[in-house]
Amino acid sequence: MQDLKDVAEQARAYCSHQGAKGIDSLAALMERTKADWERCLEGMTEEQASFAPGEEWSARKVLTHFLKVTDGVNSGIKNLTAGQAPASTDEVDLARAGKTPDCETTEKMREGMAEVFDEIVRLTRALEGNAYLDRQFPHPAFGQMNILEWIAFQRLHGMDHMGQVEKNKADAGYPKA
Repeated sequence: MQDLKDVAEQARAYCSHQGAKGIDSLAALMERTKADWERCLEGMTEEQASFAPGEEWSARKVLTHFLKVTDGVNSGIKNLTAGQAPASTDEVDLARAGKTPDCETTEKMREGMAEVFDEIVRLTRALEGNAYLDRQFPHPAFGQMNILEWIAFQRLHGMDHMGQVEKNKADAGYPKA
């Protein structure tokens, strides 16, 4: 099993590599991530979205967490690109005040995912020529990351949580559609 430090270094290197590719490449990466999530959630029933084997999170809980954190990261990026201080990276502080993702239904889960990735793509495309691209804020495990690296992190974070959902779907107890 890989050491957590090695995993964090690999993740950090991935974010750095993807961030260095530039704005068009990052926007395309976010569009692919949105499409990957759409495929992951396609056809999921309410019962399936609530299924949680053992101590695992249900798809609904995974999506609630992911959307909350992603919305907070988007807020931090918006702050940095406006020359303001970033938000805290604590999950509670990352979420916009009063905004909790609506994952009550699978339709709301899919809508929330589409909306958050549409926002990431808009944010990414709006970065062209931004004077603050080198500004950074810390990730709890990966250290300081600049704006483009944080956008790349959205892919990494999304793929990690898609893996959780896919693991649930592969479980023998996963409800039939």
